Amino acid sequence: MKDLLEKKLFPHVIKPGRYTGGEIGQIVKNPEGKTLYLHAFPDKYELGQAYMGLQTLYHIVNKDERFLCERAYAVDIDAEEIMRRENIPLFSLESYRPAKDFDAIGFTVPFELLFTSLLSMIDLAQIPILAAERTDDHPIIMAGGPSVYNPEPLADFIDLFFIGDGEEGLPEILDVLHQMRGESRRAKLEAIVRKVKSVYVPAFYDSGHKPTVDFAPETIEARVEPSLKPEYYPEQPIIPLIDIVHNYLAVEIMRGCPQACRFCMAGPIYRPVRTRDQNEIIRQTETQLGNTGYDEVTLLSLSTSDYPDIASLATKLAKRLAPKRISVALPSLRPGTISPQLLDAVSKVRKAGLTLAPEAGTERLRLFIRKDFRDEAIYDTVRLAFDKGWTTLKLYFMIGLPTETEKDLLGIIDVIRRVYEIGRNTNGRKTINITLSPFAPKPHTPFQWDEVCSPDVIERKIGFLRHHNRIRNVHFKYTSTETNMLQAVLGRGGREMGRVILAAYNKGCRFDGWTDHFNFSKWAEAFTECGIELGDHLKPIPFSNPLPWGYITKGPSAEHLQKERERTSATLKDYTPWQAGDDKADEPEAPAMSFGRATKKAPTRAVVAPTKSRVRLMWGKTARYKYMSHLDNLRTLERAIRRSDMPIAYSQGFNPSMKLSFGPPLPLGFTSEAELVDITLDTNIMPYMIDNLKLALQDGIYIVDSRVVFTKAKSISSLLNRVIYTVPFKEKWNESDLNDKVTALLDSQTLEIERVGKSGTKVVDIRPGIYDLKVENDLLVMTMGVGDGGYVRPSELLRLLTEDDDDAYLAYMVHRKEMYRVDENGEKIHPMDL
Repeated sequence: MKDLLEKKLFPHVIKPGRYTGGEIGQIVKNPEGKTLYLHAFPDKYELGQAYMGLQTLYHIVNKDERFLCERAYAVDIDAEEIMRRENIPLFSLESYRPAKDFDAIGFTVPFELLFTSLLSMIDLAQIPILAAERTDDHPIIMAGGPSVYNPEPLADFIDLFFIGDGEEGLPEILDVLHQMRGESRRAKLEAIVRKVKSVYVPAFYDSGHKPTVDFAPETIEARVEPSLKPEYYPEQPIIPLIDIVHNYLAVEIMRGCPQACRFCMAGPIYRPVRTRDQNEIIRQTETQLGNTGYDEVTLLSLSTSDYPDIASLATKLAKRLAPKRISVALPSLRPGTISPQLLDAVSKVRKAGLTLAPEAGTERLRLFIRKDFRDEAIYDTVRLAFDKGWTTLKLYFMIGLPTETEKDLLGIIDVIRRVYEIGRNTNGRKTINITLSPFAPKPHTPFQWDEVCSPDVIERKIGFLRHHNRIRNVHFKYTSTETNMLQAVLGRGGREMGRVILAAYNKGCRFDGWTDHFNFSKWAEAFTECGIELGDHLKPIPFSNPLPWGYITKGPSAEHLQKERERTSATLKDYTPWQAGDDKADEPEAPAMSFGRATKKAPTRAVVAPTKSRVRLMWGKTARYKYMSHLDNLRTLERAIRRSDMPIAYSQGFNPSMKLSFGPPLPLGFTSEAELVDITLDTNIMPYMIDNLKLALQDGIYIVDSRVVFTKAKSISSLLNRVIYTVPFKEKWNESDLNDKVTALLDSQTLEIERVGKSGTKVVDIRPGIYDLKVENDLLVMTMGVGDGGYVRPSELLRLLTEDDDDAYLAYMVHRKEMYRVDENGEKIHPMDL
């Protein structure tokens, strides 16, 4: 399987690092005698690997020697096309084992727009999409996560749902499977239902959610872990080799939210509030940072600023981490909960963006949705942030909330203008980013019965807000109104939605949460073909109607939620629903504005101690890491340097960074033993520092040589003008034929090729940049120019040699053997001597 992937998949996809595995922290076990579990995430690696819950469950399952847990993510469109063409099944990252060879596959499904990608993964695994068509030879397909608190839309495709916290429940399920190896599929599912709480197996219920067997419970109570045990969190998290959406260390400090906002599904499904001890959080953070090398830690919770004494926790962490240039960050904050002490802590190393969530534009609407803070709390927080030096703020609002009026929409503009005015009264240019998110009613909330605003209404409201905003440096961003509508319809749908999801998948829908992939017209066709009127699912749900998720119990009962919704409605006085009318009517008076540049703040001269030493490293990487880009290489070395505690020097300014100078970038897919980096230290270099760095590097990345550099700080890339690559040719070419091609190329006076660049395609002559080409020891050896020696891409030369019309050359094992300089006298200078 690995050989097939190396030849047919990895070299030919856009981001092969998504599929190769090999990260620090991955666990590879001998499968002999173990129950094999594949934890799957139905989105791209960049999102799935950033999901903290996946890392937690991966660690918990692998702690048990009876089990083996590996990972799989949804493959991108280009990879799916190749895999189907080459008959490559979905596989795990750790061992490249086909997914169909596991005993169970468990999907984490955080939101509804991942449903079609989930079907794609099952299909690519060469497993029947419909649960009813699977046999005893197929894995048990499971699902958990926030979106399965209404399991019905996926009920046709999933064998078993687990509802609630999975830290204890998932091992219990695997324990049953381990004990029942060799038993029938139905027997395994029955045993799990009998022995494990919070499990829902659709095959044991009729279309009305009534049990058809005596051992299946009538209601499914979601699992709640009473405490967040330290052993849930791995000492060695998986460190991605490529860039992901949240490339930092995330540390859970609290689960659940004390605010109970009426629109929020996360509140009820993660209740009760469970906080972690400060000392335990600090111990975990320091251990994980020591094993990862991240430069930022984010304290994670639904409402981080509501953690008891959050300022004290952030201050303690900042004090410990600031000397290592590691910053502390917080997600979205609730206005009125932020103190000067907290802002001082999170800005000690660098000032990340600050996000506030007013949610609604008026106190009336905020009180209705239980965001009960006054406007002044917003302005006090903004004033404090600007005074502390922040120049960019993000404000998050929801639109389309129940009972929203024109006054509420204009209230958003009032808040924006007031925030802008506060910014104008402090030094420096301020940027205000506004995110508008359409409201979508969610199961298990008081608003679960409410109407879904159509895309047309939401777009008119967005236009209304944009029209009334006349302020520069205020930027609006909003999510797709059609994806929001689809998410709401699927989230509140019943089992009939399974037909729609399957039809949309068959039409090619994938990655519906990504703007560049979402195709609403295909979804509309799917609804039509299935005979389901989309508009009917936007209407309010009568209180008397049974809810598709009514048999799932978590937090307040449906009766309590109904009373809560009725009570909030009764407290409202007469209000006029928003209507799109004359957008110029009733426009609030714009604040007085002055023109011209603000007075510039005098720059402060940075006082930097003279550099004590600069060390040059020659390093290499094996095939295990050849699909890391130049930026991925940089991140990997930076993290290794932090893990080794090397006393590296940092730049001054807003975002301090390590003083590193790299050699020419290594092309993606190449191995090397000749990479170069100059590291500036703030102390004299000692031999143990290099030894520590060698120990901190993962297996497959190694140091070839190191030397102190005494010359002036000049870029290593600018000093080099020659590079040697080698390619094994025995499997590709006949040696005699290859020698003939080499001779013909070297005899050519010109070698013109088409080179595609940012400015378009142009014809260039690469012959002056080819200095030598020979065949020796079963290797093609290519000596080419770099820097002022000319520029030739190895791929360009290989194309000329192979004369392939396709991209077969991408599968060659190209190795960077050496880089050096040839001076004006023709003398070769080793890079460590430059």
